[in-house]
Amino acid sequence: MPVGGGAQPSSAPPWQFLVRAAAVVTGLTLLLIVDVRGAAFYIAWALIVLALATEGAATLVYWRRSREDRGV
Repeated sequence: MPVGGGAQPSSAPPWQFLVRAAAVVTGLTLLLIVDVRGAAFYIAWALIVLALATEGAATLVYWRRSREDRGV
């Protein structure tokens, strides 16, 4: 049992990561396999860019919170 009585960490990735991964895979599938054109092309790129941008934002928030916890 962990110190402090907290829950043990799960080995499964967080649901947010799975949603982002699905968006990237869907976008890449549309671009590379389906060879979309027109509005679908922009939707595919939007999925990829949105997933990467939200991952970057989540990483920044995590980084800032971890620095605040350490008192840096």
